[in-house]
Amino acid sequence: MQTIILLRHGYPTSWDLKDKTRATATHLRQDPALAAIGTRQAKASAAHIAAAGGAEVVWSSPFRACLETADLVAADCKVEVQADWKLGEVLLSQVLGSPFSPTSAMDPDCEDRRRGAGKPSHPESDQTIQDRVARTVLALKSHKPFAQRIVIVSHAIILQKLCQAMIGRSFMVDWHPGALTTLQRAKPLDRQWRLHGEPASFAHLGDDDRPEPADQIEVKYHPLDSRG
Repeated sequence: MQTIILLRHGYPTSWDLKDKTRATATHLRQDPALAAIGTRQAKASAAHIAAAGGAEVVWSSPFRACLETADLVAADCKVEVQADWKLGEVLLSQVLGSPFSPTSAMDPDCEDRRRGAGKPSHPESDQTIQDRVARTVLALKSHKPFAQRIVIVSHAIILQKLCQAMIGRSFMVDWHPGALTTLQRAKPLDRQWRLHGEPASFAHLGDDDRPEPADQIEVKYHPLDSRG
């Protein structure tokens, strides 16, 4: 039996930053750290995963909120975090706003944790995103040595597409910060995984760790952009 746990990063500081001006450090706007509540969500998720059997491998998006979430999971499971650009946030153009320049905008303090993650393409189209999600699924199927329990920490859009690709059907679910989905397959030769339990569950979070951002950012696509 192989188990894959898809985990969304905790609540980041950028969701509470009201003044996103040019004076704000670039990495604080485009590569934010976890807020205090996000850290609590990540700790609760890490404890839940460790109690359910832990993990042999922890893969993470190279964005800071994901790395900080993955660090807590890896610490409880006593493994190392592997950063991978295939799990990174959707990369938009400078016309559309963040995150648009991951190599220059990211916090340099986290640079050493991104070594070996690969090089991202920029900007991205829907096809580009689908291609890297498909490569992630292939990597999971061919991962050696075979790992029985893998945790993947990423972003809502990527997790949604990854889950759909792994189970072979489309469905929509709201990925709360710190929410997780568990997938399983009985044999390595099985083509698809099956949902185990409730998708995007956040039942492991406390009542005080479940707020949504007060002001969601509305993204309007530029007509010349590849995703327009």
